Amino acid sequence: MNSNRKVWRDRLVGFFLGMVSVAGVALLLGATSEAGNTTLNFGRYQLSSWATQLNSDGGIFGAFLVDTASGDTRTVYVRTYGRVPDVSKTLVNNLRKPFHAIDQ
Repeated sequence: MNSNRKVWRDRLVGFFLGMVSVAGVALLLGATSEAGNTTLNFGRYQLSSWATQLNSDGGIFGAFLVDTASGDTRTVYVRTYGRVPDVSKTLVNNLRKPFHAIDQ
């Protein structure tokens, strides 16, 4: 009987020590300096792409860049594909340029 109590006591002590350890880790992981900051931070520049089919033989696609701080939008890349109207070609190519150097 004494041995059975010792087993249960050891199990309870182990369980409570585990719970205290988990609570301590959870508290330490949640302690950040920006815990009160509720604003979303996705970065200043957002890249978006688009595409459409112009006819059964081809279409056009591209990408634009948005400055989320000022609201400016710049076209980064535009290209046709297929037979629109004759062959595919690049219309706008501002890749590898900084945002301020891209023409509006």
